[in-house]
Amino acid sequence: MKNYLNKNLNYLQSDVTNACDELGIWAAPFGILLLDNFPIRKYQNYLDIGCGTGFPLIEIANRLGNNCKSTGIDPWEEAVKRAQAKIDTLQLDHISIIEGSAESINFPDNHFDLITSNLGINNFEDPLQVMNESYRTLKQGGTFCATTNLTGTFDEFYKLFRESLLELGFEKYLAQLDNHINHRGTEESSIKLFENSGFKIINTIKSEHSMRFYNGSAFLNHSFIIIGFIDSWRNMFEEADKELFFDNFEQKLNAYANRQGELRLTIPMLYIEARKEKGFGV
Repeated sequence: MKNYLNKNLNYLQSDVTNACDELGIWAAPFGILLLDNFPIRKYQNYLDIGCGTGFPLIEIANRLGNNCKSTGIDPWEEAVKRAQAKIDTLQLDHISIIEGSAESINFPDNHFDLITSNLGINNFEDPLQVMNESYRTLKQGGTFCATTNLTGTFDEFYKLFRESLLELGFEKYLAQLDNHINHRGTEESSIKLFENSGFKIINTIKSEHSMRFYNGSAFLNHSFIIIGFIDSWRNMFEEADKELFFDNFEQKLNAYANRQGELRLTIPMLYIEARKEKGFGV
């Protein structure tokens, strides 16, 4: 049995949360896109939705200064504990953390000047409700800046995944694969999500970055891939088909990497800057 097919790293467990710095690596390129583009000005109240273990909340809060009251919200209990430990260690009295869902933000209307979300959109259970709550709690003229990865993430990987399914006669899994790929938004659907809640789009920036691996085996056994992705792939399969598929697929990935000199996977990124314009209603 292949190691990545039976290794379980549950991000909800405290020891995994404390060890998974790879999550920061995943979020970092998006966070840099956010840090390079969000409008810096004098703010009174700032909220980061899906703050995780504290990035980019703590970095943005430090850049905005101690006079801005900064808050992070996330339902991930162990990540919230880790973020709070960082805040306590760094003695950052102007930052607070809330364990909870952004589908119900316990703040009054028109409270925040700035809201950010780094890689949150694809992970919200009810994205429209989160956007509505963000709109409600944002001041008139306030700004919501978000980043997200788009459909096309790991496109090279999924093309080979599909080839393996077809080679093995596993067409019965194609619909599940398509559903998995398409759960990520497009630029158009992401913009529409903001507009449906009343926001006016001020700026969008499309970019991309790559994750590079020696071969497919290195990719499939990478800690972050096991934490964040492997369950959605291996759970597509009936038990009798699982190992047969991954034997074929891993060989295909490795052959592709050998031809290319490495396994380079593309991740499209989108930055959205939106404003709550005066005169709009929720």
